[in-house]
Amino acid sequence: MNNKTLGIIIIVFGGLVLYSDQEYSMLVSAIAIGIGSGIFFWKDKKNDIDT
Repeated sequence: MNNKTLGIIIIVFGGLVLYSDQEYSMLVSAIAIGIGSGIFFWKDKKNDIDT
């Protein structure tokens, strides 16, 4: 799984948590969206070695 896929999954999770009725849902959503967007823009390392 590359970084863009993982980032999108975490961002969607943060968006879904926002609609929860729990007490700290906004805080968890903001943290998840921040981490997800950071992972989304992280550069993937390219390996030229075939294994």
